Amino acid sequence: MQKITTRLREVTTALFTERLDPGRAAAAVFLGIFIGIVPIYGFQTLAAVALALIFRLNKPLILASTFINNPFLQPVLVISSVEIGFFLRRGSYHPFKFSELTGAHMRDDLLSWFLGSLVLGVLVGGVGAFITAVVVHLKSPTNAGIRDRLRLVNQAFAQSANSDRYFVWWKLRLDRIFGMLAAEDLGSGTVVDLGCGCGYSMALCNTAFGEHKRRLVGCDLNARRIAVARQALSSLNAEVSVEDVRHFELPSAGLILILDVLQYLPADEQLALLKRCCSALDPQGRLIFRAHDRERGIWSSITLASDRLLFSCQRAGTRPLILSAPEYRRVLEDAGMQVETRRFRNRLPLAHILFIAKRPFAETAP
Repeated sequence: MQKITTRLREVTTALFTERLDPGRAAAAVFLGIFIGIVPIYGFQTLAAVALALIFRLNKPLILASTFINNPFLQPVLVISSVEIGFFLRRGSYHPFKFSELTGAHMRDDLLSWFLGSLVLGVLVGGVGAFITAVVVHLKSPTNAGIRDRLRLVNQAFAQSANSDRYFVWWKLRLDRIFGMLAAEDLGSGTVVDLGCGCGYSMALCNTAFGEHKRRLVGCDLNARRIAVARQALSSLNAEVSVEDVRHFELPSAGLILILDVLQYLPADEQLALLKRCCSALDPQGRLIFRAHDRERGIWSSITLASDRLLFSCQRAGTRPLILSAPEYRRVLEDAGMQVETRRFRNRLPLAHILFIAKRPFAETAP
């Protein structure tokens, strides 16, 4: 009997904890809510289990999410779906009465109900998925080690404007790059951040790793962001300026970061910048940059589309240019660097490759 109880406990634990990373948990909640809202009564549980098996999602989570269609919320969901359906089909809302579902216009009303439920399912499911991703990310044991570090970085921006403070807060939690940086050996010596924005990456590399006197050097073309960085990093050994990364004079550095800059430059200027960075590194220094992953199918297409939208909103006057991973690797290896790559997908979801290039000690003659 004890063996059976132990086995049941193991199975239950496995079911409730399977695939609970933020992305898959969000997908499970989205599909569960969507299935719960769409009027396929009698088949909702079957559909939820089938999708959980097909997409390898957390089964209890997707099933629990279908219970949004409960006796307390069902009237609200039905009325909202019908009204949305009427608006989409006729351009105006229609006073809803349950009695009309059995009248002469029943077929027309049911069509509006079904159409509206699809839209409502996407909207409510999207909100639920977003909240789930944030909660799972914040509660994930793998992030417990950097939670205090993120708090220290946020404290540096406590006196910034609300828009800047909230931007940094969400950026640090939704962009997986910061967790990856926290797991890397970031060496010692001067930190250079090309395209530093508000300076949160430099703050993380300094405050988060306990080197309060580490020299921080950054540049960006956005004068407003540089002003925010100067205020937030005023208590640190930081030098930030409004300059173009292509003409910025690089000091000798133990760490150089390029996180969201390369895609703004033509191919030859990207490669030239990487060569200059390699030359500026101290022995054992590191160059860390990320680029879009062009080999992830639909995720690559979503990433490129999001960048094109961003470029359009910024009126950049150009289109994002991403070279292939072998091209980036080749220029680094030709400069004598030891290169590692980390493929990852962000939480939005965007597909990236993190390049970590380390300059070895110079060889000495025998």
